[in-house]
Amino acid sequence: MFQRIIDSFTSPVITILTAARDHLTSVSLVAARGINLDYYLGPVSMLGPSWTALILSLVGSLILILGVLTAQQVYNIYLSLKEGVQWW
Repeated sequence: MFQRIIDSFTSPVITILTAARDHLTSVSLVAARGINLDYYLGPVSMLGPSWTALILSLVGSLILILGVLTAQQVYNIYLSLKEGVQWW
């Protein structure tokens, strides 16, 4: 009896989490293919494979740096909210 009551509360949450997991799996499959910069940087592709590799490395580095800076800012916002609330 208690198990049915608990399942009635948790089944919608489990359904939402399963749908989110499936969606994130499909997103990661699309991201794993990568971006072909030849479509966007046509003149760079004419320079040769070494220049293309350099540009790809620069773009990848910028994306990584922006990701780290964004995560740092979000963490700083979290810390300031936690300090402002004073709930522990």
